[in-house]
Amino acid sequence: MTDSRKRQDLVRQVGLEVGREIGARTILFHQAIANMVGVSITDMKCLDYVDRGGDVTAGDLARMTGLTTGAITAAIDRLEKAGLARRERSETDRRKVFIRTTESAATQRIVPIFDELGRDVLALATRYSTRELETIKDFCDRSIEIMKRQTEKVLELEKK
Repeated sequence: MTDSRKRQDLVRQVGLEVGREIGARTILFHQAIANMVGVSITDMKCLDYVDRGGDVTAGDLARMTGLTTGAITAAIDRLEKAGLARRERSETDRRKVFIRTTESAATQRIVPIFDELGRDVLALATRYSTRELETIKDFCDRSIEIMKRQTEKVLELEKK
């Protein structure tokens, strides 16, 4: 196979096939976790933003996800009911309500799964050189930006 042909094949595989499969496997993984604790995959992704975000309000979640404030309120209600999150008033501004993750039986069920996934991905990353990791990070960062733009376009279409 010529270098040009090999490159074309790799561009197709990485640009289309691998990305689609990673996307599908990620969704299926998160759906399985959501099913374990009785919430939706969207609820779980909201919880992920809460876990990563520090002081996150319902309004912040709406902006991060592109969901309506009503949809976010319903997601937070379901997360609270499942024992995965709680609402907590700000000590400095009582009008603000932060969403926090909780320590519960539900979180105890799923945290070890996410911990194992994290260890596996970190172990995979150690296989690559610094230069390769820089390239992988660049590709992933750019892919995230593409997904954000495409999501915004879909959300705009919904409004029409």
